[in-house]
Amino acid sequence: MKLKILAIIFFSTVTGYTQSLNELYKKSVEAYKNKNYEAFEKLNLEALELHPSQPTILFNLAASYALNSKNKQSFELLSTLLSWNAKLKFEDEDFKNLLEEEKFTNDLKKKASFFSTQKESSSVFFEVPGKYHIEDIVVIEDIAYLTDVRNGLVITYNLKTKKSKEFLSLAGSAFAIIKGVDKNSIWVSSSMFPNYSKYDKEQNNKSFVYKINTKNGNVIAKIEIPEEAVIGSMVLAKNNKIYATNSVSPKIFVIDTYKAILENSFEIEEAFNLQGITLDNTHEYVFIADYIKGIMKLSLADFSNRKWYESKEYLLKGIDGLSYINDKTLIAIQNNSNPKKVVKLSIDSNKVTKVEILDNALPYKGEPTNGKFYKEMGYLYISNSQWPFYDKKNTPLIEQWEPQRIRIFNTL
Repeated sequence: MKLKILAIIFFSTVTGYTQSLNELYKKSVEAYKNKNYEAFEKLNLEALELHPSQPTILFNLAASYALNSKNKQSFELLSTLLSWNAKLKFEDEDFKNLLEEEKFTNDLKKKASFFSTQKESSSVFFEVPGKYHIEDIVVIEDIAYLTDVRNGLVITYNLKTKKSKEFLSLAGSAFAIIKGVDKNSIWVSSSMFPNYSKYDKEQNNKSFVYKINTKNGNVIAKIEIPEEAVIGSMVLAKNNKIYATNSVSPKIFVIDTYKAILENSFEIEEAFNLQGITLDNTHEYVFIADYIKGIMKLSLADFSNRKWYESKEYLLKGIDGLSYINDKTLIAIQNNSNPKKVVKLSIDSNKVTKVEILDNALPYKGEPTNGKFYKEMGYLYISNSQWPFYDKKNTPLIEQWEPQRIRIFNTL
């Protein structure tokens, strides 16, 4: 087998952790080369305790199972990997024992076909011109407010007149957006991000959260985040506090909206890269997507009271947007998978009991990001944000930019 090369992107400075993971990986490679397949398996299992969804390690573990004649375990793990990467290749000598069993070979082919097949359950709700790079959305009455990464804009789209316009401009990429306590205000996060047209390296990841008047676009409050941050998702709870996730380091920011101050910055030590956050109907808990680890439920009364959801059959990796539908249902946007998809997750206790693919492999080259659920309207989301269309220097490849399409699921 050509061993999978370990390639990990770290979103925070965790040097000791990185060294430990790399050391385990190197030892596992040596064990493989020496044909010590029992040690190869053991070392990959140890590595997964540090990084529970690292695809290279998962793949190598599946190979170790096959080499140790644990075909059923190898099959189950490859099936899980196919749920995240339907283009996974595993036809090599190390999987010979597994692939000699026709039932496993046929089932793996069926799973690869299932997870790669295009599925379209939503429809286009509206679109805005391709000159924008849309990241998030909120709807208040007949107006949709959208954030723009490239030029730090908040854009409005009138659902009745079907016209869009630039509402205001912020000093930095505009990311998360939510409704205020009433229809007269919105909250927007911004960050000095490399994709921003006026990026200032000295101000890298400098972030603010703004309260904006929806009538005239005036800034009511401006809250500085006193550390490097990119706030990609926020919620406003009944206690009038905003809970926001930081993707630079695994922290949750708590903002007192009455005092317009950052009240707390809390680190989730076992997390990696926090993304979408969504409130339950009681506003006592939030669900948070970790781009690496999966989904966590967190008590707002006690941040130490948290649990991670498990799924042996589906890899909960690369989830960006996350929306609560009811106590048994979440909608997740998985944009680090191949292909990219929107999935419906049925949850119970600390397990994901069922995964239903809603949209999969849509004919867009852009990347789905965030969405919102409205009981009277349905679930709508940004389906093709412009993230893939920048070069290595973060210069936009404008000729490749697509009209930004907001899609909707009327029923779930």
